[in-house]
Amino acid sequence: MASTTFSGPVTSTNGFIGALTGNVTGNVTGNVTGSVTGTTPVTTLAAASTLTAAQSGTTFFLNAATEFATTLPLPAAGVNYTFIVTAAPSGASYTVVTSASANIIKGQAYPASGAAGDTGTADDTISFVDGSSVAGDRVVLIRDGTSWFAYAFCAVAAGVTFTQAS
Repeated sequence: MASTTFSGPVTSTNGFIGALTGNVTGNVTGNVTGSVTGTTPVTTLAAASTLTAAQSGTTFFLNAATEFATTLPLPAAGVNYTFIVTAAPSGASYTVVTSASANIIKGQAYPASGAAGDTGTADDTISFVDGSSVAGDRVVLIRDGTSWFAYAFCAVAAGVTFTQAS
């Protein structure tokens, strides 16, 4: 079977039939049948940083001898990040904060201990708490264009908290 290479957008009114192999860059919309393989982008954070929307989909490993703040970008629907503790905080907490201290984080913590976790309804800071958070604690964040929705999975109830600094 011959192959065809296109430059630019390709539209089908009746769908595409067959297999797609190789790398796909850009946006894919519509229904996907079969499997999609690949890896999630990962980055180890060891110092204060400000994220960008271009880093959406990245898993950030928090790993430092001294803890730090990570600042989220301005609103954009669909932007999402995952943060995972790889070195338990010692001496201070890892924090994830909104740009300009906007109180737009809404979320829940789900402790493995079964205890009631913290919740946030209008906060600007997520803390991986010094002395409570352990390696493996994680927060998943997704943005709807207005708010950040946070889902924290932690070993103990006090491991991840939602607060309002301003």
